[in-house]
Amino acid sequence: MKNDAWERLWSEPETIEMNIFKARFDHLRNPRNGHDIRIVTLTGNDAVNVMAITSAGKVVMAENFRFGIMAYSLELPGGLVDDGEDHQHAAQRELLEETGYSAPDWFYLGCIAANPVFMDSYVHHYLAIGAVKTGNQSLDEGEDIRVRELPLEEFRKMLFNGEFQHPHTETGGLRGLGRLDKGL
Repeated sequence: MKNDAWERLWSEPETIEMNIFKARFDHLRNPRNGHDIRIVTLTGNDAVNVMAITSAGKVVMAENFRFGIMAYSLELPGGLVDDGEDHQHAAQRELLEETGYSAPDWFYLGCIAANPVFMDSYVHHYLAIGAVKTGNQSLDEGEDIRVRELPLEEFRKMLFNGEFQHPHTETGGLRGLGRLDKGL
């Protein structure tokens, strides 16, 4: 891997505000050729997702409508970390809000860059054991989520068959299965 750092010459103020992101334009110098370029970076809060397993060995899933593909996507529940919020608390909150489930035992599975091509945020993955339905969904105005429980082996099969469309479900699922396979 190259260690040549790209020099940030200056940044334009974040003037484009979107629903959950802001756009920042940076002016960088390419160390390979010395050329200056203008790039866009989406800035925003980190996110979380949760692989929640019930005592019956089922994975709690959120079938979430996604505007980018204009279709429902079967995913691990998750969402954005609020300003000043601890990411584990955000994971617990998002699981409850999106599915109505909570769990007593939580394991941190690490984080991954949300999309390092043009985003500055990270996704923190969690495994929750002993998930049970303890409440009702509390969805945002722009959410339409159907909760499903998948047997763990069906989840594993779908994951390795490439049936999930959301990359964070892929990474969270792989990390969660890895942790489960090691016996927690």
